[in-house]
Amino acid sequence: MGRPLNRFEMRAAVEAAEARGLTKGDDKKPRRPSEAGASSKRKAVATPSRTRVVWAVCDIGGRTVTTFDYAQKADAEALVAQLKAKGKGEHFIRSVKEPMG
Repeated sequence: MGRPLNRFEMRAAVEAAEARGLTKGDDKKPRRPSEAGASSKRKAVATPSRTRVVWAVCDIGGRTVTTFDYAQKADAEALVAQLKAKGKGEHFIRSVKEPMG
């Protein structure tokens, strides 16, 4: 084993061989498609499940106490005010997406 040749030396050797006519021509094999055929097939896109937006009344730790439909935001705010008046700690409402069904 000798030292590895750099690309300039290798290119000079190939050009010298071509000038002397020692190359056989194109020795490359034709390119085959991949075994799995991944390039020709599309990946299946998962259909997203349907969701709906609800108002969640949460405590200060972020745990959901109860949920209300989206149209019942006033009821959710009233429950937050009621829990605050009773001294049950801080509560807030936030919108949450939950799966339908």
